[in-house]
Amino acid sequence: MIVEEMERQFFELKGKLDVGVVNEEEFKAQVQKFRFQDKQGRWWMLGAQSGKWYSYDGARWIPGQPPADVAAAPAPAVAPAASLSAEAHEAAPAVAAPPPQPEHLATAPRARPALPPAPRALPISGPIVIAGAAFIALIGVIGLWIVLDNVVPGKPISSFFGGLTGAPPATTRTPPTIAAGPNIAAFLAQGDQLLAQSQIDVAIVQYQTAAQLAPTNAAPLVRWSRALGFKGLPADALAKAQQAVQRASNDADAQAQLCRALAWNGQVNEAVAAGERAVQIDQRNVNARANLAEAYLLARRMVEAQAAANAALQLAPSSAEAHRAQAWVYTIQGQKENALTAWKQTLTLEPNSFFRHSEYGEVARLYFNAPAEAVAAQQRAVTLYGAYVPAISRLGLALLAANKPQDAIAPFQRALTLDPRGDAYANLGLAFGMANQCTQAIPYFEQALKLDPNNSNAQRGLTDCKSGKPPTLPPLSPPQVPLTPPTVPK
Repeated sequence: MIVEEMERQFFELKGKLDVGVVNEEEFKAQVQKFRFQDKQGRWWMLGAQSGKWYSYDGARWIPGQPPADVAAAPAPAVAPAASLSAEAHEAAPAVAAPPPQPEHLATAPRARPALPPAPRALPISGPIVIAGAAFIALIGVIGLWIVLDNVVPGKPISSFFGGLTGAPPATTRTPPTIAAGPNIAAFLAQGDQLLAQSQIDVAIVQYQTAAQLAPTNAAPLVRWSRALGFKGLPADALAKAQQAVQRASNDADAQAQLCRALAWNGQVNEAVAAGERAVQIDQRNVNARANLAEAYLLARRMVEAQAAANAALQLAPSSAEAHRAQAWVYTIQGQKENALTAWKQTLTLEPNSFFRHSEYGEVARLYFNAPAEAVAAQQRAVTLYGAYVPAISRLGLALLAANKPQDAIAPFQRALTLDPRGDAYANLGLAFGMANQCTQAIPYFEQALKLDPNNSNAQRGLTDCKSGKPPTLPPLSPPQVPLTPPTVPK
């Protein structure tokens, strides 16, 4: 079974559980299928609650993503012992049986595999025991010596033996200071490289480590804030940007990131002020110009936005942020061809950024009425970073716009499992309804209205389905200001 097919079946099953089509016991029995070993012998499984992939590293389950093109056959509870060599039993006992599931991943209890017989104990002679005890005692004395000599002030052991031998007492040495600069630069460079490849969670770890190593340096917090914004955590991004400014109020990069974080949190006037401060500090800072252009657009100051975007592009023609700012200006102005050229240049400069592809896909759907382009862009975004819920939901919406409601069911089911909001239920109901499956659509519409009685899509869809006709996709009215990234669940 292909990994993608496993995911599709899981989210379909989870959706049925959510609306009562299957019960908990049936769900637990079926979810055991979604567990396998890859060609390297690693175990993979889907979390029963989250729908996220986990791999076993020999000690614990960690989040991950198996290669999408791996054909994975679910493994039996215990592999035949005859198929494993003696080396495999020694080096990789986890191959013979799945590793234990952590409590939050567990679905149904399964039989514990039989343990191999314990090795026969070898006889130990008296002299060997005595020698072993003496060796252990010697190690203990040496360890105590080291502890006393390095922890207790005055180095009592060294001073005592120095007095016996006439040697001068040892002086206390200050441990060498490790230069933070090169290390910080390495962590930041590694984080930037990971972020460009959509390995956003690992990139954040690099920035976090750099921030801890350099507690007065603003640069790690600036990068950390930027990554959190891309991930869909604008409040967290704002907190980090504010901390960066506290560390260095006259740092143009910190003020520029504060501008973006404020804009993405809806604080437009404050964002403009921060962006203008960044430009005042450093007029050649491309991120300051680009982020200020977006803030001006949100404030409906088109002339100033265009000037800031033009300045950013002149400063750095190879900057994805500069081209993005220019693309938004053209998009809001309705200059479709120029906008498409600028968006494509952004993607060319950062081809492996899930955020760039997902943002462009939403622009293609909402502003340019290009659902096929939107589908391709969101599919690329989901492939690059499968945990980004907005891209998953946007893929479903793009498929509905492309009149492919049956194909939209799977991404909506996945989005619903990862983020069970009212809109997610309404979207899934709409997909089922447009696919002429109103019997399955109605429970989702009803659940959406329980969570949000004013959900217009659920109201209209439920009315249409109960009247015997499939619902239709509501008409789109593109916003006149740039889209801010949606907030995702933590």
